[in-house]
Amino acid sequence: MIPVRRGSAVGANAVSGIGRANGTTGYSMVDCHPRREDILHEVVTGLTKMPKHLPPKLLYDPKGSALFDTITRQPEYYLTRSELSILSSIGDNMQSLVSPDTVIVELGSGSGEKTIHLLNMLPEETAYVAVDISASALDSALSSLAVQFPRKRLIGMVADYLTPLVLPGNFENMPKLFVFFGSTLGNFEPLDAVHFLNDMALSLKPHDALLVGIDLKKTPELIHRAYNDAAGVTAEFNYNVLTRINRDCSANFTLEYFRHEAEYQPDAGRVAMFLVSKKEHTVTIADYDVYFSAGEPITTEYSYKYSIEEFYSLAYQAGWSIDQSWTDANELFSMHYLRPDLV
Repeated sequence: MIPVRRGSAVGANAVSGIGRANGTTGYSMVDCHPRREDILHEVVTGLTKMPKHLPPKLLYDPKGSALFDTITRQPEYYLTRSELSILSSIGDNMQSLVSPDTVIVELGSGSGEKTIHLLNMLPEETAYVAVDISASALDSALSSLAVQFPRKRLIGMVADYLTPLVLPGNFENMPKLFVFFGSTLGNFEPLDAVHFLNDMALSLKPHDALLVGIDLKKTPELIHRAYNDAAGVTAEFNYNVLTRINRDCSANFTLEYFRHEAEYQPDAGRVAMFLVSKKEHTVTIADYDVYFSAGEPITTEYSYKYSIEEFYSLAYQAGWSIDQSWTDANELFSMHYLRPDLV
């Protein structure tokens, strides 16, 4: 799989319309959203395997995206605050690394809060392409960015960045900076992360680069609290995936039959998030019946944590060289500027 291909978006439902923030500013939107039957296939495939699992991207329907934005503002959730503190301190570095004709491509752009910091430190001429699976999150983020950056070319792609993408616009010979914030790479199993990064490196040119955020290993207690906030927002976020499957896949999950669990597994270096069946029962999903035993978990997300040395090793295996790295003052989080090693 090649995560990104160059070219112009084509197809009957590629361009979904133009969003307008006001009379003079706007942004274009490209719709490459997964079809309902594709989502159903992923759900049924994941829930008929042992152990049962769901892809984390299913957490991000409109409500899930809004809930995740709320999670990032909880006092226990250090990740976003730490990443923003790094972004606020590396403006001079980024200005020296990024040329004015660069196209910024953000994978999993979400609310766009971090994007504002990034675009503020880069030349006005840089174009920006946001890729996110949630159309509502994209529309909200780009509406705000269009007001703040009225002269910047802004494009949103409603898409799964794990599938091959064709970037919209005439960007063939322009340098690209891919941005992967939020430690989202940690949702991949380490070997899958290597494959994903390697596919990306092989699809790029020497003048392209990747800016990636990586959560660092730290005390288990601090990590545990980040995924078990006192307000219960993470639990609501997790339960919402069942509501989404009920709606999009004609399922009949009863949320009360499950409990939310999130635990840090230090031996694996990851947080594992589950929905655990409280009782023996059967769920119908479209034309499929899925049996759950009492105590049986559905894995909905992994979030791997790395030491700096572990991430360097992963990046080197995947065909990248490390240009620069930064951490926040408390060394909770890290950010890395990588270039494809094409030698």
